[in-house]
Amino acid sequence: MTVLQIRLKHCIQTILELEPELRRNAAGKYFEAEFSTLRTCLQRVGALPLGEDDVQRLESATASFLAELKLSGQRVPRKGRLLQ
Repeated sequence: MTVLQIRLKHCIQTILELEPELRRNAAGKYFEAEFSTLRTCLQRVGALPLGEDDVQRLESATASFLAELKLSGQRVPRKGRLLQ
């Protein structure tokens, strides 16, 4: 697995870690299909051809999503994972 694929994997895992919290707050039902898609993508990360620009965009989107959740009052888990 390349460094870019690992970075993408971390983004996906970070979002998937939010699923239990979102489900507790009833917001998870709105993201059911997206969580399913992310779980599928997580299994296939090793086969994806990625460029630095692609991964930077996904890292930025992940950071924006986390910031929006914080603004909405959702708890964002901290497990020592940092977006690069």
